[in-house]
Amino acid sequence: MDVQVAALLPEIIFHILLLLPVDSLFRSKSVCRDWNDVLNTCCVNDLLLVNPMSKTSIHYPLIVDDFARLVGSANDLLCIVQREGISIYNPTTRICNRVYGGFVAPVRHYQGAYGFGYVSYTDDYKVVAVCKSNNKVKVYSLKTGIWKKVSDFPDANLLQDGLFLNGCIHWLDYLPNNLPKIVSFDLLKEIYSQITHPRYDECEKRLDLGVLGDRLCVLSSYVEKALTDIWVMDGDDSWTN
Repeated sequence: MDVQVAALLPEIIFHILLLLPVDSLFRSKSVCRDWNDVLNTCCVNDLLLVNPMSKTSIHYPLIVDDFARLVGSANDLLCIVQREGISIYNPTTRICNRVYGGFVAPVRHYQGAYGFGYVSYTDDYKVVAVCKSNNKVKVYSLKTGIWKKVSDFPDANLLQDGLFLNGCIHWLDYLPNNLPKIVSFDLLKEIYSQITHPRYDECEKRLDLGVLGDRLCVLSSYVEKALTDIWVMDGDDSWTN
């Protein structure tokens, strides 16, 4: 039995349209009023995650100021902090979800540390904002559109924004001549934990946190030796140089 397109539920039409290349998807809004309504009223999360089947140049729709910085990415979505707020942006579809609140203004550029990641269990994206002057933390859920306060961040000196890996945001806590730490925040449980550091050489060094494949890594750069060690984390908090 043939099924008329008009008889299909809007949700079914929407998921069929999502199979189209990006350019065709947005052109399909002109086919009829029903399709236009479906695409205009669908969930922002779904449109943000349109499968990029055609190549599109990256175009950021906001004017970039001296405050702007990329603080994280997950599943091809970018999280960008600017003076007027936070943007979660899909460079393929050019759809931007603007988020207000958290610690953006009046907190100065160097007073905030951020993280962005994906929670597969709840199919949600979260922004974590840490105010370094008082260790207060807020978490934003893209699914609910709400900021909420969580327990304070452990005393730390955060020099960089956090890195997302395996459901957690990881920050490097380090001051020269102090024992370094890696602090992790579980995006699902919203609790903190600490990862044991590698055993570095005692001489002066610079530490940078990174991701190598699907594992956490630390770059240890020694000024006197003109040498950089790469430590890659194995299971059970062990590290390989």
